[in-house]
Amino acid sequence: MEEKLPNQWIADWAFPIKEAAAKREGYDKSQIAGSFSVDDTYPGCPYCEQKSFVKCGGSLFSRCNKVSCGGEQGSFHTCPWCGTKAQISGYIENLSAGKDL
Repeated sequence: MEEKLPNQWIADWAFPIKEAAAKREGYDKSQIAGSFSVDDTYPGCPYCEQKSFVKCGGSLFSRCNKVSCGGEQGSFHTCPWCGTKAQISGYIENLSAGKDL
């Protein structure tokens, strides 16, 4: 993610990283907030090439707040982290992220 304008974050690159390495690097320590979108140059997820993402949080039963590759507004999604099944709705307003976004 890159902050192109104040509070406007754009996904324009990605790289593979294991969860343990991400924690060691502190990628879960900073919060960024604002609007989020995907640039036309974004190559997609380095694992599945999906160009969209969702943040878990749409269920009363489980809200792990982790990000995963996702579908479109209105479609149903199962979070690969916690198993929550919910319809995709709304917009991402904040993310936990590392310092070298």
